[in-house]
Amino acid sequence: MACPGDVDWIHAHADCCNPSGARVRWDASLGPLEVELLDSEGNPIPLGAPGDIVQRQPGEVYLLRAEYGGRFLVRVRTSGEVAVPYSVELFAPVFVR
Repeated sequence: MACPGDVDWIHAHADCCNPSGARVRWDASLGPLEVELLDSEGNPIPLGAPGDIVQRQPGEVYLLRAEYGGRFLVRVRTSGEVAVPYSVELFAPVFVR
């Protein structure tokens, strides 16, 4: 749940060169959420390469890097005055060898 003034951090790890990212969904009538995909240092992951996905609409943000490997973060926060429950679907493939 995104509470006013708080930042939620979701930590993930993906093996190299696979699609990685997250889809965050919530009830848009409660207000907007800010969702960002960051590297392990907290820098935005560029999402402009072929195959990358950036979809932002009321109630859903879908961010996917077509080829990524390593740790990454999903940052979620609300700019509104009410708490906003949300769900997160992570795309972070890890292969067991």
